[in-house]
Amino acid sequence: MRRFLVIAAKTTLALLSLTGIGLLATSAWLVWHYGYSFGLPTEAQLAAVSPTGPACRTDPGRATIPLVDMSPLLRNAVIAYEQPDFYEAWSLNPIVEIVLALGTGRSPKPAGITQSVARCLLLLSAENDRQVDPIASIYFMQRVTRSLSRDRILEIYLNESYLGRSAFGVAAGAEIYFGKALADLDIGEIAFLMTRARWPFRTRTFDTRARDYGIDRMQTAGLISDTQAAAAKNRPLLLREAPGAQTRPVNE
Repeated sequence: MRRFLVIAAKTTLALLSLTGIGLLATSAWLVWHYGYSFGLPTEAQLAAVSPTGPACRTDPGRATIPLVDMSPLLRNAVIAYEQPDFYEAWSLNPIVEIVLALGTGRSPKPAGITQSVARCLLLLSAENDRQVDPIASIYFMQRVTRSLSRDRILEIYLNESYLGRSAFGVAAGAEIYFGKALADLDIGEIAFLMTRARWPFRTRTFDTRARDYGIDRMQTAGLISDTQAAAAKNRPLLLREAPGAQTRPVNE
């Protein structure tokens, strides 16, 4: 019996050793594949991204609005809608978040801002004109969070997210949807724009509903009062039919 137990213990240790070696080999392959072979933009390419200008796209005539020149309400509303703990989380690394979620039995927290910016920055590599798999996306997101500050990530998101109607960024969205400068948007218009990055192709029937949901998120986050929220919902949502067209209420 004792001999059997010794053999069983040695066999178990051998299997555990082989499993550990297999995990190390798999980890090494994943690091090599996604870090060097897959064609993701490198940390050097991310470091070379302009600290103030366009990051992913350099179309002529596209304006970049510095983060400090955007209203605090707009910035905070987008954070409340897409990634509420964007500044509070001790790490934006998605791998850290997945490990914490698994360890505590909760779902991973939303990461809409960092996910969107990572997809945008994939354009830095000519090899990434195709869909990347989820593992590659997570690997690249951690590279982005290591290379760029949170302010810069948010600035890229606000300036380069696609909002529908060929509008990239909130300044272009303000002009195309409302015929206004970014600084002139009211609460309802901000709420509408902040939902467009997630749903740029949705149909017109959802516009007011999406705006009202955005207003609710702003209210829940304490960015606006109950009175402001009610007034914003009661105000007609005037959208331009197309660039250069007249505005009219969505519910007409």
